[in-house]
Amino acid sequence: MLNAKDEKLSEFSKLAGGEVFLFGAEVGNNCCYVKNDAIYFKRGGAEEKIIDIKDCPFIGEHNYQNAECAIICAKLEGVSNENIRNAVMSFKVPEHRLEKFAQKDGISFYNDSKATNPEASLVAINSFNDCNVALIAGGRDKMTDLSEFCEAIKKHISTVILIGEASDRFEENLKNSGFENIIRESSMENAVNKSIELKPDVVLLSPACASFDMFSGYEERGKVFKEDVLSRIGQL
Repeated sequence: MLNAKDEKLSEFSKLAGGEVFLFGAEVGNNCCYVKNDAIYFKRGGAEEKIIDIKDCPFIGEHNYQNAECAIICAKLEGVSNENIRNAVMSFKVPEHRLEKFAQKDGISFYNDSKATNPEASLVAINSFNDCNVALIAGGRDKMTDLSEFCEAIKKHISTVILIGEASDRFEENLKNSGFENIIRESSMENAVNKSIELKPDVVLLSPACASFDMFSGYEERGKVFKEDVLSRIGQL
């Protein structure tokens, strides 16, 4: 299996022996890809719809590509489409990794506390399109480049709520990139309260920083975030 979006690998697939399957895009006669808000599998040019995106318990292109790889393996082993669909639907997203854990009054809440650097947060940020997203970010700054992070925020995020030691540098970089809708809060609890007051479609914790300025680790940070959200929306 090769990632169809990697041009070098896609070209290599033409030289490889055996039956080659690509994932991530509809390329050739053997592939697995997202089309019309569903994941499809194709072998020998024959296309089969496997599962609607809305029935997947995860979001993000990276997660869809993981599912595509698993679907290819399952199909080659003769697993039925129904069993594949049931398996995908029963998958439990790991805690703190773009984990949707609550929904209330039209707001979905995602815990991505494991994103301890801008590169990891980019994956989460780029997973949301055409919706109002309030991003909670900040913590102990790793002093990494924020250029791509800021550009992604401009495309996908409505409001950034900053907490922790990195707030000054993050705010400066965001404003220099042309993003102005920034709020600063002194605690996770205050950040959660403010995010809910904004009534976005999504509240996303994806800090892009280490957690040690306020927490013992990303696990505690994610746990506190979830507890604050669930307490506020009355589900704790």
